[in-house]
Amino acid sequence: MEIIQITDSASILVSLFFFALGSLFDLKTREVDDRVWLIYGPIGVSLTILRLFTDPSQLLLTIVSIIVTTLISFGLFYFGLYGGADAKAIICLGLTIPLVPSASKPLIGYLHPLFPVVVTLTGFISSASIAVWFAVRNSLTYARIGNRMFEGLESEPHWKKVVAILTGYPSEVSKLRSTFYLYPMEKIIEGTNTPHRSFNLYFGAETDRELEVSKFTESLSKLDYRGKVWVTPGLPMLLFILVGLIVTLILGDVVFSTVFLLARR
Repeated sequence: MEIIQITDSASILVSLFFFALGSLFDLKTREVDDRVWLIYGPIGVSLTILRLFTDPSQLLLTIVSIIVTTLISFGLFYFGLYGGADAKAIICLGLTIPLVPSASKPLIGYLHPLFPVVVTLTGFISSASIAVWFAVRNSLTYARIGNRMFEGLESEPHWKKVVAILTGYPSEVSKLRSTFYLYPMEKIIEGTNTPHRSFNLYFGAETDRELEVSKFTESLSKLDYRGKVWVTPGLPMLLFILVGLIVTLILGDVVFSTVFLLARR
């Protein structure tokens, strides 16, 4: 049992290190060198094999966890919710800590043993909390300039305006061009007698930012519009997954435990 404790502790430390390293890359450039995962993965597999050699009874559950984690990562990547680096990070986590580590003594505990699934869901929900910051920022802007924050977009549906408030904010076009993590939340509708701006609320994690910005600003120049446009930042998802990892190690299965408690009521 002592070997398992040591192996689990090593798996936790290795995962925290590589997720922190990946998060630094993600914050600086929104890109992560593949060497991070090429090093992390084999180390994680080695630790898992050592753990299984000590306790082979966990083999089937470990295989199930790795398969489920891999499928989830590919699904998140396919639907554009996570980028390639995020998907690779989740797979590496599944290879390194496929099951709840015995070295972790969280406050809440766990409802099921698939540790990477808990971390991924917790990280995803933590990333959604950024909507609170957008809402506060846009509320202050609205208090200052009122409906002018939707100048040129007055005819857009109310639900699109609400989504925009929770996922982006108005910004100068020059800042959109110069800030590597900003994407336009608008598109120009040109197939009519009067070209106009419209919200474009969906971008996949692998969207070519430079191409989107170039296309949008070129079309925008035809309108002779000089005001602010709506933008959304590409989020450093690895940082949020790291937060999910830390929260899960300290607190445990927060998401599933909360859902379970609410369901019982």
